[in-house]
Amino acid sequence: MLQFKLYKDQIQNLGEVERLGIAVKDLLPEYSLPKDYDGWFPFTRLCFSLGDWAVVSGLPEALKKKYPKIKIALPSRFYLKSVFGDMIQQWAYGDNNPFAYIDHIFKNNPYIDYRFDPGDFDIIYTDHDRAYTEDINIPLAEQILLRFGLTQDDLNNIDSRPSLYFEDSEDSFEFSPKFYHLGRNQSWHLGESKGTKVTSFRFDGYDDYGCLLFASRIKNLKGRWDDKSLLQEARKYKDTPVYYYSEFDLNGTEWDELFPYRLDLSQYNLREQLYIKSKAKFNIGYQAGINDAVSRYTDNIILTPYDDIKENIIRKVNYIHFDGTKKLI
Repeated sequence: MLQFKLYKDQIQNLGEVERLGIAVKDLLPEYSLPKDYDGWFPFTRLCFSLGDWAVVSGLPEALKKKYPKIKIALPSRFYLKSVFGDMIQQWAYGDNNPFAYIDHIFKNNPYIDYRFDPGDFDIIYTDHDRAYTEDINIPLAEQILLRFGLTQDDLNNIDSRPSLYFEDSEDSFEFSPKFYHLGRNQSWHLGESKGTKVTSFRFDGYDDYGCLLFASRIKNLKGRWDDKSLLQEARKYKDTPVYYYSEFDLNGTEWDELFPYRLDLSQYNLREQLYIKSKAKFNIGYQAGINDAVSRYTDNIILTPYDDIKENIIRKVNYIHFDGTKKLI
């Protein structure tokens, strides 16, 4: 793999490496930020899917807990378009604009101080600025925090899992009034397999529900996976109403039997989907960025196609492999 850095808005190739970053054992004192650091920390990812931004979304809060005076800056959309250009389109999914993923994840985040444009900073840190251990299954946010001076004790006491922020108070709602229906007592409807097609339900945040997701942005992972082990785990939530998104028809499948009360999540925009999923009792489905984004707030039971999840692993998520083995860190 190639190690890159950003300097004066130019991408510099530092050459081939076995692992990105630097080994924890090789870290020098000068790699850490000063204890009372009150300067800027401009940061961007060098991969740009929704999940790529999601897995580092807890980074700003964690840095400010260690360095209360630090100022966090993320790239503007204009910066992303100017510096990375059309290459970001490879992370598109459906009708979603990949340049907007950073906003979907970081909107309303109180730990972001600035969105930078070209020319604002000479040095911009990236996710390649990380410190790795012998264990390859360590969350990326933690590897970056180790690189900039946090200790293992810090990581044990600071939650750096993905974070989302919404305007959903009684006085301020982020979404349009159409998103919320007036009553709390609207009943769930049976899915299409039971004869009722639901197209007009609006979320109200009060119902006890879960979410299902069976989809992937990656071409060779389209369609239905070998999900028998995931089905076994899902049985404890049988008959719970769910919002769902699936690239294959659930009607007549085991999922239809387990969760007959279903509403189509795709009728909502991406921020609304994130809100709904973050308020769910559980999220069950395939490993995907939108599931990663809500993992701090809900019981995530995730089927992964990878033997090692590596830096995309998230603490307290229940991962299930195709052979039925489970992983939880």
